[in-house]
Amino acid sequence: MTIQQIVNPENIEKQLQLIWEGLVKENKMRACLFNLIVYNHLSPRTDYIRHIVQKVIEKFPCRILFVSFDPDSSLSYLKTAVSVVAPSSSESTIACDNIDIGVAGTDLERVPFLILPHIIPDLPVYLLWTEDPSIPNSLFAPLLAMADRAIFDSESADNLLSFANTLLDLRKKGIDIADLNWARTEGWRDLISSTFDSPDRIEHLNTLNALRITYNSRESEPFCHLRIQSMYLLAWLSSQLPWTLIHTEKKREELDFDFEIANQKSTFIIREEHWERLGSGTITSVHFESRDGHIYACDRIALQYHTVNIQISSQNECQLPYRFVLGQTARGQSLVKEICTKGTSQHYVEMLKELLTIDLDRLC
Repeated sequence: MTIQQIVNPENIEKQLQLIWEGLVKENKMRACLFNLIVYNHLSPRTDYIRHIVQKVIEKFPCRILFVSFDPDSSLSYLKTAVSVVAPSSSESTIACDNIDIGVAGTDLERVPFLILPHIIPDLPVYLLWTEDPSIPNSLFAPLLAMADRAIFDSESADNLLSFANTLLDLRKKGIDIADLNWARTEGWRDLISSTFDSPDRIEHLNTLNALRITYNSRESEPFCHLRIQSMYLLAWLSSQLPWTLIHTEKKREELDFDFEIANQKSTFIIREEHWERLGSGTITSVHFESRDGHIYACDRIALQYHTVNIQISSQNECQLPYRFVLGQTARGQSLVKEICTKGTSQHYVEMLKELLTIDLDRLC
């Protein structure tokens, strides 16, 4: 990354051109596949957001327009700076433009007029809105109108019900939506789909007696709503299977859910455990038990934490265990996945609708 240079808004393109002229001898190639608009509030989480954006450009070069709003400032201001960013690999010849916009107070309303001239035409525009979309913000609608796809992070939501309702309303308006926490559960969804891949095994899900989902309770600066990924996985399963929620109960270290499955009550549990090396809120294990005694135990391996050991057994047999690779859990990969994905996942929409029922008591 070149040194960030503060410029007047009218000189943004001119200053970028001067930077690129100085990079000619370094054999850097200016590249851009799409425009990425990022909106965030200045906080300890800002560094995390910049890190995941860096992960994006390592896969897909793009023009970054990074908007940082200072909610604590007593003064109004609008400041701009430019730089050129490149993948961390020293061998890479690819680099792309980075435009930083710092804003506070009433100057927030000027931001859309500043961004619009710097969007590269004929290329997709992705909006990464890192704040709670259910909270009114004068910048939300203008930036959303510029975007082909809006990406959110439910970690920012203080009320998961309001978050789900807001995104469902956006979808009804035809807006393509995505969620970083949904992407973070992709590996487990793939694991469950591949494990229950026959009519006999699907029948075990339709007659499930017990389900236990465990997540990492280690808090960190970017993450404090640690149950969301587990809730997403449970809501996804419930939306795809003939389960009916009866009752929920929030306990000190776990959440209990009573479902009616095949005319009988089954109790499911979401509980916590501490993993030091794993991402906060990440799912660590999922255990299924059917009424006829079939058990599917899926546990992360402590020394290979992106790998899951799967042990399937019943009252009569115990199969040889095998492993499933969830993929690397490096920060930023969830955003990369959502940028790779086109449209809106129908499973995600169905999960949000189911979540409205499961989280009525604001368990998360």
